[in-house]
Amino acid sequence: REGALMGLNRREVHRLLTDGYFAVNKPKNWTSVQALEEIKKVLRKDIPTHFQPPVLKLGHGGTLDHTATGVLAVGVGWGCKLLPIFLHGDKKYIAAGRFGIATNTYNETGKITEEMKYDHITEEIFESTLQKYTGKIYQTPPKYSALKYQGRRIGDWTREGMDIEMKPRPVTCYSLKSRKFRLPHFEIEVACGGGFYVRSLVHDIGQALSSCAHVTTLHRTKHGPFMEEDMLEHSQWN
Repeated sequence: REGALMGLNRREVHRLLTDGYFAVNKPKNWTSVQALEEIKKVLRKDIPTHFQPPVLKLGHGGTLDHTATGVLAVGVGWGCKLLPIFLHGDKKYIAAGRFGIATNTYNETGKITEEMKYDHITEEIFESTLQKYTGKIYQTPPKYSALKYQGRRIGDWTREGMDIEMKPRPVTCYSLKSRKFRLPHFEIEVACGGGFYVRSLVHDIGQALSSCAHVTTLHRTKHGPFMEEDMLEHSQWN
């Protein structure tokens, strides 16, 4: 049975289950919690019972939207104590967006709340506007988010019909550049600090350009010390 453990000995397996931390590529349409549950199933299945601790504790270093993909920092056992470092660490994203349509979630999953013209937006104006959102800025998080209010996610309160006032808060955007621009679609690359919402950024950019916009796809390429080349694809979860 130990031969199925990729050559790991008892000590190495124990360290994985008590001190582990690594990065995975969160699949699209999975919540971050679902990704952890899948990893836990794999660890339970692949590792003999007598190797496993009584409690197998897993955690992640920062929620990714369920339709988003990319780097998700995962901790196992004592490794979970390192996750606050990743939660507040620098992150990078590639986001695609669409002008002319706003949604209540600020991304492709929400209900359309507004439609506006966008043909007045040029690539030059777009790139100039991006520069206004670099550095330390104030940003209002979306009402559909994982932020907590009275112990529950604000997104859950919102879905139940409760209207919670979202206040602007300081965040940092280290760099922001255009990757593609072809109306009504665009693509940006964002490097930011903790607590930053790319969905709010895209929403704000749409308003700044006298139009509206929402995120159509979101992919995280960096999370704390982990880069894309470090993350394990779903087929590698073993």
